[in-house]
Amino acid sequence: MKIGTLERSGGCACGTLWFIARGEALRVGLCHCLVCQKAHGAPYFAFVVFSRSAVSLLGPHAVWESSPDYRRLYCPACGSRFANLTGVEVELPVASFEDASGLVPQYENWTIRRLPWIAPLAAPQFSRDRDS
Repeated sequence: MKIGTLERSGGCACGTLWFIARGEALRVGLCHCLVCQKAHGAPYFAFVVFSRSAVSLLGPHAVWESSPDYRRLYCPACGSRFANLTGVEVELPVASFEDASGLVPQYENWTIRRLPWIAPLAAPQFSRDRDS
């Protein structure tokens, strides 16, 4: 950690890919959309958003463009979802950080796809995409 600058790191399950995120996150959220459910093999995707300039992505990765200007990066060795690139932002999986303390979801989006056995968080709820 640099003096005066918060740095967090993390990576894929096998250790081939790493990221370093500098500074404070822009936001933390949960996405219940069908693509996130299928892409992560989970009922929702917990993610942290940083500006692209604040994140270094290290290692050879594969890419899948799930929609225009939304690229999903993953590890070709272990298949772990690594990062999502959206314009000037990077979404990183909360569970991929070495230390995820303090990365608490501030909202949920695509709640119309929330599985019925998952209770809503005490946070703003968006039936589709988060309001800008």
